[in-house]
This record gives sequence, C-alpha cells and structure tokens, in this order.
Amino acid sequence: MKRIISAIKEWEERELPELKERQLDMNLFTKADHIIDIIGVRRSGKTYSMFLASKKLLKQYNKQQIIYINFENKALFPLNDKLLDKVLNYIIEKGLDKKKVFVFLDEVHNIKNWEKWARNIYDDYKGKIKLIVSGSTSKLIRKDVATLLTGRHLSNVLMPLSFKEFLFFNQMEYSKDDLLYSKKKQIEIKKQFKKYLEFGGFPEIVLTENNELKLKILRNYYDDILYKDIVQHFKIKEMNILENLTRFLILNIGNYFSFKRVSDHLKSLNIKTSTRTLLRYTSMLEEVFLLHFVPIFSFKVKDELKYPRKIYLVDHSLKNVLNPDSDNFGSVAENIVFLELKRQSLDKLFAINYWKSQAGEEIDFIIRKQRKINELIQVCWDISSPETKKREIKALLKGSKELRCNNLLIITGDYEAEEKVKGKKIKYIPLWKWLLSKAKTTL
Repeated sequence: MKRIISAIKEWEERELPELKERQLDMNLFTKADHIIDIIGVRRSGKTYSMFLASKKLLKQYNKQQIIYINFENKALFPLNDKLLDKVLNYIIEKGLDKKKVFVFLDEVHNIKNWEKWARNIYDDYKGKIKLIVSGSTSKLIRKDVATLLTGRHLSNVLMPLSFKEFLFFNQMEYSKDDLLYSKKKQIEIKKQFKKYLEFGGFPEIVLTENNELKLKILRNYYDDILYKDIVQHFKIKEMNILENLTRFLILNIGNYFSFKRVSDHLKSLNIKTSTRTLLRYTSMLEEVFLLHFVPIFSFKVKDELKYPRKIYLVDHSLKNVLNPDSDNFGSVAENIVFLELKRQSLDKLFAINYWKSQAGEEIDFIIRKQRKINELIQVCWDISSPETKKREIKALLKGSKELRCNNLLIITGDYEAEEKVKGKKIKYIPLWKWLLSKAKTTL
C-alpha cells in the first residue's frame, strides 16, 4: 500500500508541464462512462495525452479526484495485480468513490490480468470511477481482452504526429486560402515539410532542435522498442533472427513482404530459421506497433492470404537509424501516405489495400468500405519522367476499369494538376498539400 500511496502523492505534488494539443477527442474523458484505452507505439505521446486530459479535468475537479500511476515506475516493482486492488482501497479509504474519480493507469499491460480488475471496477463503480488506461502493445485490445470488456471500453490508437500536428507543434498557422493562394505561406509550409520528411513525427523529436541529438534519441527509441518491448517482454532468445528480420523489413518499406523472401535473405547471411519463427516475430513487430502490413485487394478472400503483403513503418524517421544517408524519397513518401490513411481509417472505418493486375500493373492504395472501392491512389515522388507518368496512369486506368472506381489520384513531390485521360479525370497533388487537406480538424 505504501508504494501506491507514494506514487499517488508524488502525482498530486507534481506540476504538469506545458502541453501541446493532440488529435484526440477529449470529450471521451468526461462524456462517456466507458473505460478509455489509449494505445500506440512507445514515445508517440500517450503519457502526455493523459496529462493533457488531466489538465482539462482540473478545470472541473480537484486534483485528489484525478489519480495517475505509471506502471513503468521502478518504485512500484515488482509488479502484480495486487497493486490495482491497493489503488481501489486508496480510493475507498479517501471516500473518492462517493464523488467522481478519474484513474489514469499508464502502461497498464505490464500488470497481469488488469482487464479482469478493470471490468469489475466498471461493473461495480460505473459513473463513480472512470478508468483511462494506456499501453504500447495491441494486446491491450487483443481478442480475449476485447471480449472481456465488450461494451465497456472505447479504444484510441495514438500515432506519431500528423503533418498538421507537426505544424501546430512548430507554431505555424495557416488557412485554406493560404494553401490555395499564398505563395509565401506555401514556401514556409514546404520548408517545414522537408523537416517532417527527414525526421518524422515523434513529439520529442519534433521539439528537439539539434539534428545529431534527434538521431541519438531515435536510436534509443528503436532499441527500446526492439529490446524492451519485444526481447524482454517476450523473452526472445534468437536475437540474431529478430534483429536482422527487423532491419530487413524497415529498409524495405513500401515493398512486398513474404516469408520466403525474408527466409532467403536470412539464408544469405547464414542465418537459419523457420516460417513459424518468422510468423511469430512479425506478429510481435505488429503488436508493438512498429510495423504495419497491407494486404492485396481481391474479390476472393483467399487471395488476400495467398499474396504478399506490403511493409510500412510506424514513423519513417526510424529508417534513419538504420540508413541515415538514404535519399529514397519515394518509399518514404509512400510510407507517409499510408500513415495518414491509417489515421483517417481509425475514425472513418475504411480498409486499406494495394491492388495488382494479372499483367503486373500496381496501384499503391485502394480505399474501400466493405467491398465498395472509394478511391485509387498512386504515390510517385517524381512524376517528371514521361515513362514514369505513363506507367502510373496505365495502372490507374486499368484499376479504374476493373474496380469500377473513377476517383483517381496521384500524390507527388511537388507537381499539381488535373488531367483527362481516355475519359477519366486524374488529379495530381503534392504530398504536403494532400496531408493538410486530409487532416482532421480537431486542433
């Protein structure tokens, strides 16, 4: 009990830092009785989102009614589920359950069977004790947890900063008219976009000015995700396989992934492994949000399982850790587009696939709701080559015909236009402008 009381007292005496707004619906913390879970990759801003919610709650409630506990705090070790019972005992002893208390449990997945405790709290103290939990693993919403908490929780995936959030963190304001008419403002935004293109959207990185320090921090992020969130948590022994697998996947973002391809690569390094091991390790990389895999689109479900998936990284900046001298803007641009589509899909509930014809034409992103195709998107950083442009258009036209979709888009480095080709309208838009046009408006 002493450890919990000490952690709570430390929180009550703590002054909250200056905080930046995030694209997170703060109404969930006050208007819904549900358990709120905030999940996402390490260092994406989950803790600060909890602080931000706490700061807003302090306008209506006193600080005793807001409890924050971080289960990565070594002062609480060894961790066990009895710690959660002690949190409840503290609340009851203080009579806080007779008012309204908000309990923030950071990195709660470190506590075994936390979800059973959370369910009991919801069922017994609904409207009195509000739980907000966070975790750096998708296990927080895995099937058995989701089943146990069915109807009792609302999930929020927090990703690194979008480009709109990046501009907000850098105190840059703009209007829709600026995007359309102000050359001066566009130049300023494009200057900021170059920074985003190079160092991505992890909040701490965005607020760090020194480039060498940024790379050192990113290296620490990479090591913590790999060695703390995976090696330590899952007790990995075959570290050589995991390290080389992760490196291969990150250096191949935007490319196809298959177990055979990875296995062949590892064999070339004299590393023997099995498909079962690779499947287990790639699942772990997904579970800690480091990597995402996009399947092919087909009207036959079995084809989606049969064909290779495409690889995307949670933030393109982590590629700099492994290959800081790379200037492959094409793969980085495609990764940025995927991440923005992923952010949008969390709210609008659409699916993301890629498409490939029998003749080999490929479309980078197919956006669909259920089986209806809403948009076809190509990402081409440099569209200046006639051959490149012809290839991108050919794939879009083929896909448009087969998939019965006329909403055709090519996202570029800096080219903007609208053309009609064979009766089909194709829109070209620079990546920076597309990102701002797609961004949510909650800031």
